[in-house]
Amino acid sequence: MTTPPKRQLNGRLIAVVAAVAVAAVAVGGALAYRQSPEPASSNLAAPLGGTPSPTPSPTPTPVLTSTPVAVSKPTPKPSLTPKPPSTTTPEAPSGPVALEAAKLTQGRDPQLAYRFDRTVLGAGKELKVPSSGSLMEVARLGTSVLATTSGGELLKVGSSGAVISRTPHVMTLAGTADQSAVAYATTPPVVVGEQTYGAKLYTDNGASVRSLDLPDVQSIYVLAYTKDKIYYKASVKGSETTLKLYSWTPGAAKPVAVKTVTGDVLAVSEDGRLASALPSKNTGDGCSTVVEIATGRKRFKTCDYRVTGFTPDGSVAIGTPAYGDSYCSNIITALDSRSGSVERQWSGCFYEAVAEDEQHLLMVAVVAGGGQDPNTKTTVVRCALDTAACERATGIVAAKQVDFAR
Repeated sequence: MTTPPKRQLNGRLIAVVAAVAVAAVAVGGALAYRQSPEPASSNLAAPLGGTPSPTPSPTPTPVLTSTPVAVSKPTPKPSLTPKPPSTTTPEAPSGPVALEAAKLTQGRDPQLAYRFDRTVLGAGKELKVPSSGSLMEVARLGTSVLATTSGGELLKVGSSGAVISRTPHVMTLAGTADQSAVAYATTPPVVVGEQTYGAKLYTDNGASVRSLDLPDVQSIYVLAYTKDKIYYKASVKGSETTLKLYSWTPGAAKPVAVKTVTGDVLAVSEDGRLASALPSKNTGDGCSTVVEIATGRKRFKTCDYRVTGFTPDGSVAIGTPAYGDSYCSNIITALDSRSGSVERQWSGCFYEAVAEDEQHLLMVAVVAGGGQDPNTKTTVVRCALDTAACERATGIVAAKQVDFAR
């Protein structure tokens, strides 16, 4: 499947296929990890709707259901929005919750767009991308789907399943959360023995396409498309080995260098307030720093986890092991984005983890096999941030690539 905890550039904009995500580290000495989901008798994840069951329920069960109670006023929805600073140190979790994905009950489908191989599902009509090769990244644009192929071609597929347009030399894209626009970038083909430059950044809102020429750019990777800005990292002429963060407001004559954030940026929050980055120089320590984009203020630094994303409200940072030498991450961690303290952890074998909303994470979990095993089976698991309870959001599938739209 799927992407490692964020796709990496290898010099000339080659995005790494997601099935080689970072893996096992020992965290806090809590558990000894293996390269497959590890059961635990005392810290076993229960489904969101009840106790674990070896037989999936044939009818989707609501997430976090409860018996209706008559009240005089509406009960506010639980939220993980930022809370006032506390003078006391929060109690750390006792240890990761071990997931046995095959034993979890079946819940509702993912509320984000996702794909099994070349079929894009969720948050819209199911569409199959007509490509003979594997896909790298996908994004929804209304009822259409945009997808990049391993050969560097961008396919735009209409609601009927037919290809509307093809754009060469594209290997990076990202869409807005409401699926109203998609950003992508082109670069010239690699010429062996030559330094080539010249990228072009595009935004497509379904009705029109805007573009920005970037003549000095050599490598470019689109990180996020917020409501009004596109964030991307790029290397430019004279600094070919350094990736810097930029933003572009569609329609503006030029991009803006984001000088408040240094290093190799891994993720930008959906609201454009936070970024996570690795050190500017590749020291190999794997440390991630979470920074406020507007001010440059550092929220926290962690050398235990690599911060690969945030919840939509920015209150929780998603962490995978800082070091890895296998095909999956053996632990997923939810961190308080203000302090970096651990809020929740799940152990198993995961290809990817993203926020579904402010209250839930979606994880691609290996059920059997893994890596290059042709009999590998996976599923998407939903886990609640407030209780750590989990359920399966999809069936168990034999798809080689399971990924979330960007």
